[in-house]
Amino acid sequence: GYGPISSDQSWSSSNLKLGDAVYAVIHHFQLQPPSISQIVDENLRRRQQGLPGTANNKQTATKASIRPNATSSINGTHGGNGAVVQATAIDKKEKACKVDEDELSSLIPRVPTSFPEIEEMSLSQLNDLVNNKEALDTFINNISVVANLNELKESIETSNVDTATANLALEEKVKSICMEVETLKQDLKSNVETYQQLDARRAAMTRPPEIHEALQELTVAKKKALNESDEFADDWVESGGSDVSAFVKQFMETRVLHHTRAAKAERLKMAM
Repeated sequence: GYGPISSDQSWSSSNLKLGDAVYAVIHHFQLQPPSISQIVDENLRRRQQGLPGTANNKQTATKASIRPNATSSINGTHGGNGAVVQATAIDKKEKACKVDEDELSSLIPRVPTSFPEIEEMSLSQLNDLVNNKEALDTFINNISVVANLNELKESIETSNVDTATANLALEEKVKSICMEVETLKQDLKSNVETYQQLDARRAAMTRPPEIHEALQELTVAKKKALNESDEFADDWVESGGSDVSAFVKQFMETRVLHHTRAAKAERLKMAM
């Protein structure tokens, strides 16, 4: 860094060039951005405190100001592992966001430390240049650094336009894929609903019946078998049936079914 310069005499005696100082300051803040901004002007500070939400900002600033020492201070406290992991994650993110110095120098041209074109001009030429805006703009645009910056700007703009054009060319394809995905989502939703209904039916069919439900069904079936055997016997008598063996066989089958169901019902009653 540089020491504070409080006067023109100090600036002259420092043998420091303005271009180097400006580049060093910009380079420092690009590679090491400040994590907290502190307002030193009293009027601005009072205005900041009068804005809504300054209490939260103050708490955030306090926490941010102690963050670099968080690892060393938290290790000695109970339950500090979570805070250490969080601080480590923040440090990793900050390191990932930092730009290498060589990469930065290749992207941003270095600020010239001197301008020979200006140094060779006389005082009258400098005055004419300063007072003539068009001539000053032309002079600045002809400087190699400015020309390189303009070329870099144009190349970035061209690259952005090409990227945007490529994205627009894929717009219809993306819309088509989105529509297909939406259709698949609807089909999936319908299939899931059908599956849930079938699974509910399967669960109802395979689950063991309740005893009182089974007893109720057996009672109804028992009465039905009894009524069928009685109706069969009445019909056979009224019709004057002659085949006794066939009557006995069918009548006994129905009666046996009735008594079987009655026995099962009695056993269920005893189990309740």
